[in-house]
Amino acid sequence: MKELNQKIRIAIVLDQNDANAHDLILKTFFESEITEIFTPVVYGSLPMLKQESSRLQIRYNVLTVGNASQADPDALNFVDTTGRNTVDIVKREFEADLLDAFIVVPMSKEVVNQLRNVVIPNPVLERKDNDTKAVPLMCTNQLHVAYVTENKENIAGITTDSIENKARILHSTLRRDLRQDNPRVAVLSYHPEIVADEKSIEIQVIAPAISKLVNSGIPVFGPYSYADFFESGKHLNFDAVLTMTREQAQAPFLSLYDGNGIALAAGIAPLVVSPVKLDGDNNATEDSFRESIYMVIDIFRSRYFFDLPYVNPLPKMYHERREDGDKARFAVKKRFGDNDQKDGDKQEQKNADNKPAENKSENKEA
Repeated sequence: MKELNQKIRIAIVLDQNDANAHDLILKTFFESEITEIFTPVVYGSLPMLKQESSRLQIRYNVLTVGNASQADPDALNFVDTTGRNTVDIVKREFEADLLDAFIVVPMSKEVVNQLRNVVIPNPVLERKDNDTKAVPLMCTNQLHVAYVTENKENIAGITTDSIENKARILHSTLRRDLRQDNPRVAVLSYHPEIVADEKSIEIQVIAPAISKLVNSGIPVFGPYSYADFFESGKHLNFDAVLTMTREQAQAPFLSLYDGNGIALAAGIAPLVVSPVKLDGDNNATEDSFRESIYMVIDIFRSRYFFDLPYVNPLPKMYHERREDGDKARFAVKKRFGDNDQKDGDKQEQKNADNKPAENKSENKEA
C-alpha cells in the first residue's frame, strides 16, 4: 500500500485531437504551485500543446519524459503519445506501479471501460468489481447522482436487478471513496409523477428493488417523484440520488450548477475521474478540472484509511468444529493453574456433600 507521505502520481489522459483538453493543461498549470500537492503525468500530443500555447500566448513549461518512471515529482511531466494508443501506454505504466490514479479529459466512456480492466498493483481488498462496467457518478460538493440506463427509451434496461446492482455500487462508493459512514440514497421514479397503477414501473420494478435493498441493510428511500425532487431541495436530505435515466441525472447539474461537475467511475477498482461540462460540446472548464484533481487526491486518501484495517487482520482465535472434527473449538490454551483450581473446586464440593452426613451421625450418637 502506498504511504500517504509520498506524492500521489496522477495520469492525465488527453484526447490527442482535442484542443480544449490541451488548453486546460496550459491554463491550469500556468501557476506551478499546484504541482506541490501531487505529481502530474500528462499523456497527450506535444505538437497540439505547442499549437495551443502559441494560439493562447501562454508559455508552456513542461518536462518531456519518455514514461512515468522518468517523471520529476515537482514538475509538469508530459509524455508525447502522438500516433500511439494512449490507453495501452497508461495501462502498462499503471500495472508497473508507476501511476496511482487517472483523470480522463474529456470524459470518455470507452476509455473508462478500457481502464477498468487494469490490474491493481499490490491489491489490499478483494477485487471482484472488475467484472462490471463503470457506473458514472456525477458529483459536486453538494450533489452525487448516478443513473440506471443511458437511454430514456431503453425502459427494458430498468429492472429490479439493475436498480439493486447500481444502488449497491453507489452505496459502496459513498462509503469507501467519499467517506460517508452510513449514506442515505434516494431512488427516483421513471415518470415525472408516480403513477397509481399496479402495472406501472414504479410499483412493478422500482419498489421491489428498494424493498430488497432495505431488507439487506442498505438505507435506500423512495421512489420519490422526479418532477419536483431537486427544485424543492429534497436532494439535500440525502447523500446521493439514483435516477432511472441519464437525462434525469444531468438535469439538476444544468439547472443548479451551470452544467459543471465531475464524473467518478464508480464500481471499478482503478480510480478514474473526468471533469465534465454539460454544454453540448462536453468542454470541461478550468474550475471542474481543478476540482477533479482535488477529488482524486481526497478519494485516494479516503481509500487508504478505509483499506488500512484490512492489511493485517487479526487471526482467528478459534477453529470451527465442522472444519476440525473432534478438535476443541477454542484454540486458546488454558491458563496456568486452571486444572488445579478445578480440582480444588471439586474437593470443596465433595466436602460440602459429606458435611450433612457427619452431622447426622453426631446427632444419632447423642
